[in-house]
Amino acid sequence: MQKLLSRLTGTAFRRGLGGSRPWLAIGMVTVGLRALRRLANPKPQVLYRAVLRPGEAYEIRTRRTD
Repeated sequence: MQKLLSRLTGTAFRRGLGGSRPWLAIGMVTVGLRALRRLANPKPQVLYRAVLRPGEAYEIRTRRTD
């Protein structure tokens, strides 16, 4: 879906800036859709990152706080 919106946005703005109002409107709508998708699905925040070498393991533990 992301590739389709990206390609449609480029095509729409290229044709829209060439003088086609309907294509320019489609370009603006696709930019709005892409912005809404980014707002609705933010990237998860990375809290910790480590490099593991072959043979190493990483253990994750959690504790209840209640």
